[in-house]
Amino acid sequence: MPIRSAFRRHLSVRAMRLFTSHRRAPEADRWLGIVLAVIAGSLNAGVFLMMSQYASHMTGHLSQLAGSLVGANLSLVLLSFCVLFLFVAGAALASAMIARGFARHSRLTYYMPLALQGILLAVLATAEFLPQPWEGHLGLGLLAFIMGLQNATITRISGARIRTTHATGLLTDMGIEIGRGLYGRGRDSGDDGYDHARLMLFVQLVAAFVLGGILGGLGHGAFGWAFAFLPAVVLLGISALTAPRALRAVGQGAA
Repeated sequence: MPIRSAFRRHLSVRAMRLFTSHRRAPEADRWLGIVLAVIAGSLNAGVFLMMSQYASHMTGHLSQLAGSLVGANLSLVLLSFCVLFLFVAGAALASAMIARGFARHSRLTYYMPLALQGILLAVLATAEFLPQPWEGHLGLGLLAFIMGLQNATITRISGARIRTTHATGLLTDMGIEIGRGLYGRGRDSGDDGYDHARLMLFVQLVAAFVLGGILGGLGHGAFGWAFAFLPAVVLLGISALTAPRALRAVGQGAA
């Protein structure tokens, strides 16, 4: 039994190591995308429950910015602008980190953005200790930054096949694949590039986002910002289990 459990643990760690490996596999991208979609869904549902705002719905914030400019509501103009800016800043940081990793042929290319997201989520979980109204505004701003960081990371990792922080693109891609499949079934030959596996990927990501939303609604409703500790632990746990040997060697050398 000890040998079997050790073997199973070795397989699970090896599988999780694929999450942050610089050598990508479609299956690893799919599972990482599902995990991140659950996290994104939970955080979006949580911040909406607490603030009636979405952290990653940039279309809504652009519309709110335009409407607030027309109505001369300067506080909403500032709020929307800050959320948009921080989302873009998070995406830019993730892209820069990954580009730097590629340039240096680093084994930490994908590890660092995911670990950083876990750290920032742990910080977010302490937002409830801030005084009002700083708690809500700083929490929303930090979450927008985290969502930009996450979306850019999985987009770069998957070669733009997967996005996790919003479902509009996923539902559009799902509809495209369904249309391709229906067109192909009505013809003797040719299916216009229909990919069943790709369709199933989109279905799984949407389902994961909804599941995350349910968990986030319940969790944030009960614990507030502190519920962000759970996704923080998940991401930091993945990072710890998948840390490349080079990172461990550095830690041992420093000790």
